[in-house]
Amino acid sequence: MGAGWRPWLAVPLVAIGGCVDAIGWLRLRELFVSFMSGTSTLFGLALAGGEAERAAALGLVVLLFALGALAGAAVGRLAGGWRGPAVLALVAALLLAAWRLPWAEHATLPLAAWAMVAAMGALNLAIPGVGGITFVTGALTRFAEAFVAALAGAGPHAAWASQLAAWAALVGGAALGAVLEARVGQQAVAVPALAAALAALVAGLARWRRG
Repeated sequence: MGAGWRPWLAVPLVAIGGCVDAIGWLRLRELFVSFMSGTSTLFGLALAGGEAERAAALGLVVLLFALGALAGAAVGRLAGGWRGPAVLALVAALLLAAWRLPWAEHATLPLAAWAMVAAMGALNLAIPGVGGITFVTGALTRFAEAFVAALAGAGPHAAWASQLAAWAALVGGAALGAVLEARVGQQAVAVPALAAALAALVAGLARWRRG
């Protein structure tokens, strides 16, 4: 499958990221688990405000996200042509762990959140050449660039559509995550976990058919 399809392949993964981010935000006293620009800004605010406990939690989130990305990169390199299925399987395993691990009410960062954040770091390494799956700020800027290029006749007329779809997927995934969290609590994590497992299976079958 050509590189032109990669942004479209990322859209359902963006929805998974939005769903997990919303669940994490609601369960973790307003901490992002996939949006590290926001988390880093909150980290700076906590440092400036002398909020040691919150700063520690935010710093740990950034560290865990980076470690998850490193794990995703390592798994992807070891898997070679099976990079997508292997990284998505890692994401699914981490989210399933987050589903089953405890959410201690008074912990700085519950064990379930460790797995959830690492999963989001790894998710960004699932598709090469996309430039990050949970970085939707970039999707909006790429949409603007592609849309203007299309109007000027200097680029494909539908190149902007996948970027707009990625933004919509994030919003839709976040809305779903919020609804799931309100209705089923910790069991909400099972939905994005199973979605990631399904994505890994589909990616694996597609890779196997290509030989």
